[in-house]
Amino acid sequence: MALYIHVPFCTMMCPFCIFFSVPYSRDRARPYFKALMGELEGVLSRLEGASFREVYVGGGTPTLATEEVCEALDLVRSMGHRFEASVEASPYDVDDHKVSQLVSAGVTRISLGVQSFRPDVLPRIGRPRISEEGLRAAIEACSRARTVNVDVLLGLPGQGRRDLELELEAFYESKANQLTLYPLMPSIREGATLPPVSERRERELYHFAVDKAKTMGLSQDTVWGFSKGPSGLGDEYIVEFDLFIGVGAGAMSHAEGLFYANTFNLRKYEDAAAKGRSPVALARRLSPGEEQRLYALYKLYGLRLPKRGFRRRFGKPVYLAMPREVMAGLALGLLRDRGEELVVTRRGLYAISYLMKAFYVKISQIRAMAIRKGI
Repeated sequence: MALYIHVPFCTMMCPFCIFFSVPYSRDRARPYFKALMGELEGVLSRLEGASFREVYVGGGTPTLATEEVCEALDLVRSMGHRFEASVEASPYDVDDHKVSQLVSAGVTRISLGVQSFRPDVLPRIGRPRISEEGLRAAIEACSRARTVNVDVLLGLPGQGRRDLELELEAFYESKANQLTLYPLMPSIREGATLPPVSERRERELYHFAVDKAKTMGLSQDTVWGFSKGPSGLGDEYIVEFDLFIGVGAGAMSHAEGLFYANTFNLRKYEDAAAKGRSPVALARRLSPGEEQRLYALYKLYGLRLPKRGFRRRFGKPVYLAMPREVMAGLALGLLRDRGEELVVTRRGLYAISYLMKAFYVKISQIRAMAIRKGI
């Protein structure tokens, strides 16, 4: 399985963010990490015998609390797990010292929330301006890790082909070796959402980006992910691990037929930890069909669905488990059967992007509901 650790603290509440975050303060972070370490230790003890091969630390901005993040990774390793780790970071706060700490703790991938390489675009999406030199320095600091990913938004208001081309060229010229092009999604913050582009426009920009990346010699590793070569951990752990455990306030898990989420209320989360109770606040048991479709979506996001892996996971061939979906995908030219696996065609890339975006939007709506109701 994969392990996800959520650090909700951030210094800015961006109008495009779909993840649970709260304003950072040292006083607020101290009790949170005490609770998180307690939950993490409990999870590791309860799942003794399980093997976490990838650990992702997301937020929020985990590098606001680099020391605590490293302590959490050390705890996982002390329980016998051998893993690669990815940590999200902000170009506004990352530096050589923080990167040194992360690399020493075994972090192999740092993902920078760049959103745009262009200083003039940042204020229009609610981000402070950062100079090209400052961004270059942040990426260079992170280059001690094997993989440096940069997140860039696709489908921003007014974004055209030339704008997207400039983003791709800036990535290519940087020391980052992995790029994730995230389509703009509605924020979980009411009234803070940037106006979306039309589906037609998003599809046009997406295909332009895919074709441009190919002409630049970039490899497409996932529907949204590109790299300059072999780059280790990818942008989504669900490609390799459809089952995962999340720890931290608002963290989600998928295991033992359940999809569940911890409380999004920091006070309730810390109180549960202090009393030795589970912080889980929302849960849904998935039907076999839902499990199969989620697995297929995760794998197709990674551009291929291994038939043998599907059969091993569910005890039946994918053609028998999902006949309508598979046959429709083949008939429409979205998928191609290559014997051992079903692969996503160029025509199918945007279809999978659309489905993954719809899944993410639904999850963010659950987050927004939980936050609104104090769950």
